[in-house]
Amino acid sequence: MKKIDTPLTVEGKGHKNKKSRRGKSFGYQVLGFGSGGGGPICIAYDFFIVSGGGGGVSAYGGGGGGGGVHFSYGAPGTAGVTKNDACGNISIQIGAGGSGNSGPGGGYSPYAAGDGGTSIAFKCEPTAVTVKGGGGADTRHNNGRAAPTPGGGSGGGGGCFHLAGTSGGAGSCYGNPGSGAATYSCSPSRFRSGSGGGACTAATAGGSGGNGAAGCGKASDIEGSTKNFGCGGVGSGVSNCLNGRGDGGNPSNPTASQGGGGGRAGAGADGVVYLRFPTSCKPANMGVSPGCNSIITTGACTVLKFVVSGCVTFT
Repeated sequence: MKKIDTPLTVEGKGHKNKKSRRGKSFGYQVLGFGSGGGGPICIAYDFFIVSGGGGGVSAYGGGGGGGGVHFSYGAPGTAGVTKNDACGNISIQIGAGGSGNSGPGGGYSPYAAGDGGTSIAFKCEPTAVTVKGGGGADTRHNNGRAAPTPGGGSGGGGGCFHLAGTSGGAGSCYGNPGSGAATYSCSPSRFRSGSGGGACTAATAGGSGGNGAAGCGKASDIEGSTKNFGCGGVGSGVSNCLNGRGDGGNPSNPTASQGGGGGRAGAGADGVVYLRFPTSCKPANMGVSPGCNSIITTGACTVLKFVVSGCVTFT
């Protein structure tokens, strides 16, 4: 891989300088007087929005569906959002991950995990971009939950089967379906649950033909280094090496702030919102609040990263 010596700096709490990969920027437009002038500045923001992942369920339950992923960065033909800094602060909402659940080992009662929460960029404005969360998993004998719709993520995984197979929940427009458990009477296949769907691929069911896999997330280098967003959670009895997540999390705990689904009673990960634009357009008085959100400089671009709900400020 070609090494690119591009500095990556972070303004905000809890970050360190590190090297980055240069990402492509799409749809940028510089209007107004620029950051060096005294007048208003129009900024064309490329967005990358991830909602909360669905929760997983223990006791032969499934993995949660990955949160929805919607973006203009790296997506030719998808327009960003242009705003004038004189219009005031920009509100951002971050969707929470869905809660996990500990369903019973037997019986037929549903014990569904929670769905992921909604992330919104440019909240309370006509230009608002809204992405709903991933669906929660369910326990033994029950199907996974569908992702919230419209504008949601991936479906949750179904629990392991008893007399008949289970199915995964349906995905919405920013995700894919979860998987269920096929009807196989032989151990250990009979105890494999379904997994959550991911932003890029559906989950696959296990059985005599294999262990099954959770859905894969969307890879992006929007903040410099490449990460995976909206990965599906792993169902019980599914081999760790075939989980399909690629987000650095173990089967129960998805990586924080990447919208992955939870597995084996684990909660889903919270979402994240990125706004990216050319640094040449950055107003001198731009900031983000609260302090756990950050401003990152990567190459010739500035990235505003929100891991909790907050605001872009111009004071």
